[in-house]
Amino acid sequence: MARSSCCPPHGFPDLSFSNEPVSAPDPEQLPLGMFEGVPLVPIETYGPDDELVIIPVREPPVCGEWSYDDAELEEPKFVARRIDGVAAPTMKATPIAPIRAVFDARPNRGVQQHPPVAPAAASPEMSQTGEMAVRASRPTIDALRVAFEQTPGDIARVLAYVAALEKKNDATTALAVLDTAEAAGADALAVTCARVSALGAKLRYDDAEKMLKKAAKLSPESAEVLVQTGILACRRGRWREAVEPLQAGVAKAPDHAVAHYYIGEALNHIDDKQGALAAYQRAAEIEPDHWRALKGVGIVLDRLGRSSEAAVFYRRAREAQR
Repeated sequence: MARSSCCPPHGFPDLSFSNEPVSAPDPEQLPLGMFEGVPLVPIETYGPDDELVIIPVREPPVCGEWSYDDAELEEPKFVARRIDGVAAPTMKATPIAPIRAVFDARPNRGVQQHPPVAPAAASPEMSQTGEMAVRASRPTIDALRVAFEQTPGDIARVLAYVAALEKKNDATTALAVLDTAEAAGADALAVTCARVSALGAKLRYDDAEKMLKKAAKLSPESAEVLVQTGILACRRGRWREAVEPLQAGVAKAPDHAVAHYYIGEALNHIDDKQGALAAYQRAAEIEPDHWRALKGVGIVLDRLGRSSEAAVFYRRAREAQR
């Protein structure tokens, strides 16, 4: 079958269907999202010369280092439709499996056999049941709002509601809730630290810095003050500066999932891939539906060349967003 001279959508390579051996590029140069274990989807399409071609493509992840938002894609250059009845495994030039086989056969490459990621973070069975159980048991945002309105001075209810609002990217409401909580006599340090987070989420970094200084005066060695110091540094892109206060914070509060996540972010940006992987995994262990931590695990595994494992975490991140 003739090869189309155009490239399929979303950056997938042009594939031919001859019986000649496939030339394998260096797997370290594979784009993120081109990973093993993702089923091929046959599609029928037309190239610029109106010639009919059938190409296998892989389902792209919604959570990688790159965005897959339909609103950001260019207008398609040609029309494609999915076709049924074509067995994807029989299609020639599968881009991943031959690459892996050729790569493993190369002499003197020093290919290391990576141990699987920690069972608590990697087991698909555990992750699916654990994340579903967490989501099922977690109160809705409306329930959190009602609980807060009943006792606005209860700091545990305040922080739970504010955290849910921030996950919905509603920092404006979160700040209003904190004002109400402060007026009701809620814990001053906790409210102040929560304000730092909400102001940072609204990109009001200078205001967040002022609030952080206020919190530090109340309790300079507080775990939450240390964590918020590191988070604000991350939001300003000061990755190396963020690591020390975040690690000091988790030393005082080992189960602080958000702190572990931001440690992963900071270490990933300064190219400490193993440290970042461990931090993201820890965040996902503490909060099994922390989709950003799950996405982080996938990104680092992709960077380490462990793309089939990365695919599992991209899917888990997608499920956790639902």
